[in-house]
Amino acid sequence: MAVSECGVMTFDTGAGKVYKLSVTQAVWLESGSVNYNSYEYLIVSRHPGNPNKRSLVQFEDLPSSCPSSNVISAKMYLYYEYSHKASFDSVKSVPFIPRHLQVHLVKKPWVESQTTSTMRLPGNPWSSRWLALDGTDAEATPQQGTVTIFPHRPKGFVEFDVTNAVKAWSSGVPNNGLVIRATNELDAGRDTRFASNANSDTSKHAFVLVHCSDE
Repeated sequence: MAVSECGVMTFDTGAGKVYKLSVTQAVWLESGSVNYNSYEYLIVSRHPGNPNKRSLVQFEDLPSSCPSSNVISAKMYLYYEYSHKASFDSVKSVPFIPRHLQVHLVKKPWVESQTTSTMRLPGNPWSSRWLALDGTDAEATPQQGTVTIFPHRPKGFVEFDVTNAVKAWSSGVPNNGLVIRATNELDAGRDTRFASNANSDTSKHAFVLVHCSDE
């Protein structure tokens, strides 16, 4: 049975607790002058003829009742909608290629209604466009594993391992969320679209499940 602990939904498995961390902020980054937080999608990678895209997502903090040393695993779930090709583009010019997605821990604060591909807050730029993945804006080393979105993958939740990020946050590292990017983001192909927290269907909103031991 689910209960609320510090506002976080908690489930007793009989072999430890599972905490469900809800999304608090989410936005895709594309333009340096336009903010995209009110749209129903989080978009990753480049559609030919358009700028590259990465997405930011942030979640609730893990309650202190589950210290970092007790975290067994943490999985992030994003709802995959589809891979986009404009109707006027041909299949050959915008092919449905596999997109290989990785997640990096973000090191600087941002606000979903204000951030762009170049600015995290008004007057506070990212070190480079779409966040520098060199330890300044985000950690250089991604979270464990690479998730591949294969052609014609059906709609539904996609799982990412974010155990190291959740352990870091519960150890005192500031929770500035995660950035999602494709390792082949500049290759000509369709962009990848997930449901954002602005999507009217709340059942598609992102979340993290953290399995915590009782010891």
